[in-house]
Amino acid sequence: MSKVTLLALMNGILLLALTLADFFHFLHFNLVFSYQWHKILHLVGVVLMMGNMVVGPIWFSYAYYSGDKKLFVFAGRLLQITDMWLTLPGIFLTVINGLCLAAAFGGTRNGPDWLFWSVIALIAMWALSMPILFLQEKMYQALAEEPSDDLKIRKLIVQWGIWGTLVMLPPTLIFYWMVMKRV
Repeated sequence: MSKVTLLALMNGILLLALTLADFFHFLHFNLVFSYQWHKILHLVGVVLMMGNMVVGPIWFSYAYYSGDKKLFVFAGRLLQITDMWLTLPGIFLTVINGLCLAAAFGGTRNGPDWLFWSVIALIAMWALSMPILFLQEKMYQALAEEPSDDLKIRKLIVQWGIWGTLVMLPPTLIFYWMVMKRV
């Protein structure tokens, strides 16, 4: 298992545990900084996470359809690097600062409905993320060991695209609820 996949699993388990601990009142997050700073950090996290989740597959697909094997192998490696340095910190900033901000609204469980449903959607995102992590691991391995096996790689890319689209639905809903909430 690659370092990126292992870190993604650990990050997901940690953030899921913290979210559930807050939701079930085992742990309570408060504002560490001002509300405005937490909001800025939360939005930076959203931009990093969702930006990479949207843009990464676009240029990865472009590299695949270019037919240039070296470009495609490079794109696979770059996808791992951007997941490590953009998506993972983005998710971390989004969730931790979101939990701190939720305290200002009464918490994830006792606050407004959009917070409750955001936690449910976050759990769904993590559940949907597990298969994609293992698909990415297979894809990275195939790119490294058998980059000319087009059929195998194409099958993995199609599965990755389907799961990736499903994984994007919960954070897109959360983003919508966050922006459209009534305050």
